[in-house]
Amino acid sequence: METILIVDDDEFVVEYHTHMLSSHYHTEVAKDGETALKLVDSCPPDLILMDIQMPRMNGYEAAYKIRLAGHTMPILFFSNLNSLEERLKAYDAGGNDFIAKPVDEQELLKKISVLLKAHKAHQGNAEEVAVKALSDLSSLGYVMGFYRDSFQCGDLPHLAQAVFKLTRGFGLKCSLIIRDQKNNPCFFDDGITKNIDAALLESLQGAGRIMAFGKHRAAFNWRHASLLVKNMPVHADKVGTMRDYLAYVMDGVEQCVNKVLLEQQLRQTIVQFKAQNTDIKTGIVTLIDDLEVQLDTLFSSMSIDNELSEEAEQQLITLIQAARSSAGTKLESGKEIEQQLASLIDILNEQPTGTNTTDIELF
Repeated sequence: METILIVDDDEFVVEYHTHMLSSHYHTEVAKDGETALKLVDSCPPDLILMDIQMPRMNGYEAAYKIRLAGHTMPILFFSNLNSLEERLKAYDAGGNDFIAKPVDEQELLKKISVLLKAHKAHQGNAEEVAVKALSDLSSLGYVMGFYRDSFQCGDLPHLAQAVFKLTRGFGLKCSLIIRDQKNNPCFFDDGITKNIDAALLESLQGAGRIMAFGKHRAAFNWRHASLLVKNMPVHADKVGTMRDYLAYVMDGVEQCVNKVLLEQQLRQTIVQFKAQNTDIKTGIVTLIDDLEVQLDTLFSSMSIDNELSEEAEQQLITLIQAARSSAGTKLESGKEIEQQLASLIDILNEQPTGTNTTDIELF
């Protein structure tokens, strides 16, 4: 009798489906994705009936890791989430079909029968190649998702979280260091600081690009970032594929770090320019005030004998008015520049990382 593994955290649903299937198949039960992975590795079922929304590890993650481990049995997803987007996610994760809750008994039995027959008919090299292609497409989907997420990262901590979102999807445990010229912050996928990881990552600067060491450990060492992976796949062919994917990811990390650092440098330069512009405006006001004080002192010290002619006095007054007018124009221009600088800083603070700063019109 063929074995169906039911993966669901809802006891009522498990009991309901067990009752449906027990007269046709032997059934096993797992309450979450992690338990399902252990059961599949120890005693592979003929088919998996997989819920999507579960604690600890959802159905998408569990299915992806089952495929990554090389298992080819059919995976039939079932869930209340029956939108087109959810169905596409199910297929991307390595699922073979999808059935919406509440499950109709006849439909469920028919789908299981069709999937089992198709699996038996295509077992062998052709099926292995198809599953490998499916797994590769799913993995590429994770990488493309990382590139999409990384474009929205405006700072290094958010970039690190985008990396960990990807590596968790691959089932990897990782730590990351990003070198920003001033600091070398370390990030950990579980949020717990590990001094030994940090020390190792610090020492990787200038080391080989991809290094394998210890038991299933590897380091990916780029100019601005190094990634430590502590549980690379066991099988040699999967190790090579995973190294390729992570190399693509590190290329993306490098580009994002360069962009974030450039934006930070531009923001700092603008702030400094704004401060200098403020000093210039203050200096102009001080000069005009000093000029007026000096002229008042000069006029008050002059005697009748060295009184200026009416023409000379008029010329002096004209010069002073021209100076004040010029200073006023410069002050207004300075205010306009300061407003533009303030607006540019707001744009830099609010824009998603995907925006090209070279497209911003400065003045």
